[in-house]
Amino acid sequence: MMLQSGPVVCVSYLALAELWTVPHFPRANHGAEIRRLERSVAADGPTTAAVLAALGAPTLLVANDIGNDSHGAFVRQWLEERTVECAFTVRPEVITPRIVVAADDDHTRTWFAHLPSVVASLEQVDLSPIASASFLYVDCYEIIERAVLRVIEAGRAAEVPMLLNLGGSDLSEHVATAIRGYPHLFIQTNVDDVAHEEAPALARSLLAQTGARWVIVTAGAFGAVAVSRSEQISVPAFQVVVRHTHCAGAAFSGGLLSGLRAGWSMQRSMELGSGSGALRCARHQNSPLPSLDELLTFATSAHSVNIA
Repeated sequence: MMLQSGPVVCVSYLALAELWTVPHFPRANHGAEIRRLERSVAADGPTTAAVLAALGAPTLLVANDIGNDSHGAFVRQWLEERTVECAFTVRPEVITPRIVVAADDDHTRTWFAHLPSVVASLEQVDLSPIASASFLYVDCYEIIERAVLRVIEAGRAAEVPMLLNLGGSDLSEHVATAIRGYPHLFIQTNVDDVAHEEAPALARSLLAQTGARWVIVTAGAFGAVAVSRSEQISVPAFQVVVRHTHCAGAAFSGGLLSGLRAGWSMQRSMELGSGSGALRCARHQNSPLPSLDELLTFATSAHSVNIA
C-alpha cells in the first residue's frame, strides 16, 4: 500500500471499563476475591485510536455521547492524556456507559456491559469525517451491529480502506451482505489461545464469505495469521511477562494500522502490531503508550528482525 493522507477514523462505542482481577472464576452461587481493581476505557476503538496517536498517526475517534458524571470525567481525562482527537458530545442527561471485565490468573476474561442508549447515540453520529480518512477502523460487535451497518455504508461510499474488527464475534449475515465484495476491506478477529490452530481456517472462511483483501486472526500467545487470496502470513507473539490482556487486540490493531497507513507490507505491519500488543500486555494499564521509535526498538531487539 502507498502512504495514505488523512486521519484514521475509529468508530466504536465509548465506555468506562472497570477491570477486576480474580485468582479463579467461582462456580455458580459462589464468589471470588477481587485481587486488583483498575479502570480503563472500552471498547477497542478508543485504545486503537490512542495507540495510533502515540505512534504519530493522525486519528479521530467517533463515538457515542457520554455523561458529565464521574465515569464520563474519567473517560475524558483518559483520552485527553493520550491526545486522542474525539468527536462525541458530553450531555448531562446521559449515563456514561460502563463495562466490567473480570480476568483470572489464566488470562481468561468475562465481561458485563451496561450500554444504555449507546446504539441510538451511535446511529446519530456525524460520519462526514470518513470521506477524508486514510483508513476507517470499525468495531463490529453484535451488541452495536445496527449502528455499524450505517458506518460500513459510509465507508464504502467514500471508498476508504476499512478495517472491520469482529473482536471474536460471529460474522452475521447482515454484516456479511454489507461488506461482501468491497475491494478495500480488511477484517480482524481473534481466537482463544487454546484454539490457535483454528486461526488459519477461520481466516480462510471469512475470506471466502466476504472477499476481503486480507483477514487477520490473532491468537494471543500464539501470534497472528493473515490470509489473502494469494498469501498466508504468520507472525509470532513477542515473549513478555503478561500483566493483563485488556485491549491487547486493540493495541495490535493500532500497530497494524500505523504500518498499513505508512505503506508498509502486511508482514511488517503485523510485526508492528504484534509488538504493540505485547507491550500493552506487559505494562501497567495506565503506563504511557510507546512511541514509534520505542516500539521499533522493542520489536527489533525482541525478534531480531528489522521492521524499521
